[in-house]
Parts: sequence; C-alpha cells; structure tokens
Amino acid sequence: MKYVRLVGINLLVLSGLLLILAIIMYFMEVNRIQTFFAFTSKKQSEYFIPDATTMFLHKPNIHIYDNWGTPQQKISTERRTNNLGFRDDDDATEKKPNEMRVLVTGDSHTDGVLRYNTQSFVNIWEEKLNKADSTTYYNCMNGGVGYYTFRNYHGFLKKFAYLEPDVFLINVFTGNDFRETVKFEDDRTSVSNIYKSWKMRFRRKFQSAEQQAFPYIQGIEQMLYFESFPSEKERAMKIAEKYLLQIIELCKEQNIRLIVTLLPSRLEVKPEFQKHIQTLFDLDTETMNTNTELTETLIDFLKKQQIEYHNLTPTLQNRTEKLYWDEDLHINPKAHAYIGNFLYDTIVFD
Repeated sequence: MKYVRLVGINLLVLSGLLLILAIIMYFMEVNRIQTFFAFTSKKQSEYFIPDATTMFLHKPNIHIYDNWGTPQQKISTERRTNNLGFRDDDDATEKKPNEMRVLVTGDSHTDGVLRYNTQSFVNIWEEKLNKADSTTYYNCMNGGVGYYTFRNYHGFLKKFAYLEPDVFLINVFTGNDFRETVKFEDDRTSVSNIYKSWKMRFRRKFQSAEQQAFPYIQGIEQMLYFESFPSEKERAMKIAEKYLLQIIELCKEQNIRLIVTLLPSRLEVKPEFQKHIQTLFDLDTETMNTNTELTETLIDFLKKQQIEYHNLTPTLQNRTEKLYWDEDLHINPKAHAYIGNFLYDTIVFD
C-alpha cells in the first residue's frame, strides 16, 4: 500500500512539474512570437515599422549597406526606400495625367536581395515599358516587403489605394506564403499554434549540421510544416482565399486591374536541387510536391474567380545560369531580369 501511495505521489509531482514546464514553454514561445511582430529587434527595427493596416512596412527614406554571402558569391546590397518606404529611388508624388500607375507587392523576393533598386523586376519592367511608349508614363512602384503574405497583401492595397493605381500586382512566393498565412493570423498565440511552433522548432534542433545549414524558410520549411500538420493545408488555403476575395472586391470598387504572379522556390525550378534536398531531408515524393500542390490549388481558385494570373515557373525553369543566391535562396538579378522581361512581353496595357 505504501509503495502504491509513493508511486502515486511521484506521478503527481512529475505531472505537476511537466505542467509547469509546459506553461513556461508556452509563455516563452508567446514572447518570442510577440517580440517578432513588435519589430523591436535591432535587425528588424532598422528596416521595418509596425503598421495597423499592413501589420508592418519598410521605414521610409532609409539607405542601408549590407555585405554578406558565401566565398563564391559575395554580395553587397544597398537598401534604399523612398518617402513611402517603397524600394524605389524616386519619391511617390501626385499622379500625372498621362500616368499608368502599377502598384506591386510581394515578400522579400519582390523587395529584392539586390545591389540596386533598379535591378528589381519591377523597375526593369517599368524601364522597358517607358522605352517602348513615349505617350504614356508607366510608374511601377515596388511595394514588396520581407515576410509579407496574403494578409499583408490585402492590408497593403487598403493602405495605398489612395495612390490611385491602375493595376495591382501581387507576386506570391509559393515557397512559403502558405505557411506564413497561418502564422500571421490573430490566433497565433493559441495553444494549438504554440504547440505547432514548438514542434517545428524541436524538429529543427535535431536536424544534422548540413540540414541546419540549408536556408530553411525558402521552400523546405513549408514542406516540413505541412508534412507534420497536413490538415493545415486546407486552413492555409481558406485564409489565403479570404484575403484574396477582399482584394478582389476592393479592386472592383476602385476600378483596379488585379494581376497575380506565382513565384516558385528553387526547389520547383531545379530538379537536381530538389533531388538533393529530398535525399538530405529524407522526404517522400508527396511531401516534395507540397509547394506545387498548393500552387495548383491556388491557380484553381484564381481561375474560378476569373483573376488574371501568371505562373513564373516555366520562365525560370531549364536555365543554365544560377537564378537564386546560394546563401539564402532568394532570386538574384538574373531571375529579376527574366521576370521583368516576361512581364513586359506578356502583360498588355490598353
């Protein structure tokens, strides 16, 4: 009897300790998430500011130099923003009578890991349009912001609709926009989300050194997340569709032409790279097809809503040169040039 009582007391104490540990872990993760969205860290605060409508924006009128990369690919970037925080050298001014204004948004791939703003596909597209047409002034505004996803795209249009854009182009990065869609909702500190966040962090902790060296969030983290939580695919898509429907309505109200481009990760562009990552992370074919599956589901929705879209995968496939930086797997200037040329050749303005 004493033995049973002793075991019971030990189990009770152990349960209490585990409960305390769980509570501590919960609040640690809540603090980590809330700190991120407060944009108070040194790295964030030099470039981002919180915003009630978009969640966050670039700081306006900044000029920051960065030097980074690998020994094989040393990169210098000049992060310059204009008076609105857009990645343009020129300030936004009152719309001209002959101006065709194109407002572009997207995540860090659109924001651009580039030496100069003029190397972005947005500015390349603008330059080609203006060279070809002397009667219309084409003003393509690069409002890409790192971390952005569908919620931010909606907020961005709401905030800057006063600029009277004729076209609103969303460059969706299919390598992580679906994962970040669920991460950026208001319930992000719920017990369920905190559990998912901790599970993914523990999974990351037990990866090999080679796996941890891989730029995690540019394609592979989304695959691993939906492998661990397959039911989240449907939730992510519903949230994405919710914000897209609101964008569609706002564009109708403002008489704005809506265009969606779908930017793939390097995993979907280079088959040999995909095979390497599949072997490295020991993933099945279904998991490796996650990003493509989600892209196709989104395309079905865009077709149903009769939204103009362009899948950029064929534009970037089968190229002999590198189109993504080795260091962080963002698209490089060559990819931006291909995309800018594609938009010029494909999208026709009346």
